[in-house]
Amino acid sequence: MKTSWLVTAAGAAALLVAGTATAGHLSPEELEPLVKSGRVLPLDALMDAALSEHRGGHVKDGKIEASKGGYIYEVEVTDRKGDDWEMAIDATTGALLKDEKD
Repeated sequence: MKTSWLVTAAGAAALLVAGTATAGHLSPEELEPLVKSGRVLPLDALMDAALSEHRGGHVKDGKIEASKGGYIYEVEVTDRKGDDWEMAIDATTGALLKDEKD
């Protein structure tokens, strides 16, 4: 489990360095206890869930925020054709909630 968290921390740090994590949303420090407790999936698992819907694409922007007692991973993905998609994924279960072409 500790190795999984290190990967997650590295992924969260990469999002912050890339400028894709938005201020006001959950920070890596806020996510750590949520991931450890199982309330939120590791960031790499959430990114994989988004990219599984658009194989060959890449994450353009993403953030995790609290919503109605749960957590939502809001993510923008650019598919291999260059089309942008706005997605929402339940950060606890990995279930796809929204997948709309932008």
